[in-house]
Amino acid sequence: MNRKWMLVSLLALLYLSHRLASYKSSSMLLIKSPISDIARECPKPKYDLMEPNEIAPEKICICTLTDSKKADVLQRMVRWRNFDKLLEMTWPNKQAYAKKHGYSLFDESDTLDTSRPPSWSKILAAKRLLTKESCEWVVWLDADTVVMNSAKRIQDFLPRDKDLLITEQKGGSYNAGAWILKNTEWSLQFLDQWWSMKEFVHPKGMSTSGDNAALKSYLLGMDKAEFEKHIGVPARCTFNSVTVFLTPKEFEKSKGLPIHEQEWYLHEEKYHKGDLIAHIAGKNNKIDTTAMLLKDAV
Repeated sequence: MNRKWMLVSLLALLYLSHRLASYKSSSMLLIKSPISDIARECPKPKYDLMEPNEIAPEKICICTLTDSKKADVLQRMVRWRNFDKLLEMTWPNKQAYAKKHGYSLFDESDTLDTSRPPSWSKILAAKRLLTKESCEWVVWLDADTVVMNSAKRIQDFLPRDKDLLITEQKGGSYNAGAWILKNTEWSLQFLDQWWSMKEFVHPKGMSTSGDNAALKSYLLGMDKAEFEKHIGVPARCTFNSVTVFLTPKEFEKSKGLPIHEQEWYLHEEKYHKGDLIAHIAGKNNKIDTTAMLLKDAV
């Protein structure tokens, strides 16, 4: 009996420690870096572009999801990052952008597969849109993305002869938070293969879900000729800029350097004023950071 009580006590202590760490991380004070208010030109894609009028805007389908409607009890108890209310905050922003340019917009939260961490269900969402809706292109955007420059159009950087647009991230990887997929047989096979990589699925409650690690393994292991034929890799600022947020200590330190000497200045991966989309990648305080970005969206 004592052993059972000790085990229960240990598990309770571990759970409380996990929740405390999660809360502390999710409520951390962050300050937007000054580079977010500085414009810089994003490099043009190196692949051949479609003519913007070659595709009807409504055939471009933007989609996102969260687990706020469908998460199971375990996921709610142990999740590291809380996305509740996040889609509620960013949906009007995406809705206004889609309406402005005539794009189709889908909340795919009902597609959620609760057997895996929520991030994996982006694969199922994209497949549903390619097979069940009249979508020629699917634009996946994580819920922690904000359209910052609504004047920019997606059809202005779509490739003529590629099936997937993905952006690189530090560490020689690719980012699964925003990508664009054409409705082709190759794309459907790509999604099926990505979903099948079950060995990368992380247990619920971790800060990462494993879908990005699976994507990295899949793409880095792909035959070079296949990669170059089907995949375009534009500069990250094209549609997936990472927003730089600093702790108060980091912010004070950065004030000691002229803006042009700071490491993020004019970096094509980091969000600068005028970029299409800002992504709050790698930060746990999603609510406060999202609110800051929404104030600057135009």
